[in-house]
Amino acid sequence: MLPEIVKGFIILAAIFIPLERIFVLHKQNIFRLGWATDATYFFTGHFIGKSGAIVVTLTLSLMTNLLNPEFQSKVASQPVWLQFLEAIIVSDLAYYIAHRMLHEVPWLWQFHAVHHSIEHMDWLAAVRVHPCEQLLTQICKIMPLVWLGFTKETFVVYALYSAAIAFLIHANIKFKFGMLKWLIATPQFHHWHHSQVPFVPNKNFAAQFPLLDLLFGTMYMPAKKMPHKYGISDSIPAGYVGQMFYPFLRMMKNAR
Repeated sequence: MLPEIVKGFIILAAIFIPLERIFVLHKQNIFRLGWATDATYFFTGHFIGKSGAIVVTLTLSLMTNLLNPEFQSKVASQPVWLQFLEAIIVSDLAYYIAHRMLHEVPWLWQFHAVHHSIEHMDWLAAVRVHPCEQLLTQICKIMPLVWLGFTKETFVVYALYSAAIAFLIHANIKFKFGMLKWLIATPQFHHWHHSQVPFVPNKNFAAQFPLLDLLFGTMYMPAKKMPHKYGISDSIPAGYVGQMFYPFLRMMKNAR
């Protein structure tokens, strides 16, 4: 029997690789430069994500005085579909704040730069996230949902949706989403966040709900064009191990 993480990789590849062939945005090889590095991130990230959930649980167990059982009960009594919609807004607002900090706080940027080192966008590019950043953003996204009392059923639905959107917005596809592009994050929205156009990387911070960027004045989504070049000017190591050490070595260099 194959482990669940391997099955998940195969299923995602079976979905997104054909989509990226049919609705291709930029012509590139399936096994493009950095593919093996990102595949490594896929498998290690699975376990790091679980660690984030454990940290949230332990933290809240020490903060019981901040929990409101009555309020949590009211949240949990709502239909799952309504909790799900609320979870998207609440979690993505927390992520928006964390993501913006990753760009604007210099030492945090050293970790986020690893993700922005991607030069060839596709579904697998979504997982190139330094473990320290992954733990930070996972905690920021999960903590409010646990604290507010969303049910386990809502968490399952939200987790599946969140993962699907993450792979979708990085996918190398050109597809018209119509009016949905204002309510659901799409490649048209997120690819600009990764572009090398000088002012654009500080736009489109939301991961799921683009209207947050519209609300905070950080939206950039031209109607009839897409970026042609991705990445950053920083020199980031190409391999997994080098990227793990990069932020720390960079901060040590800056401190000298």
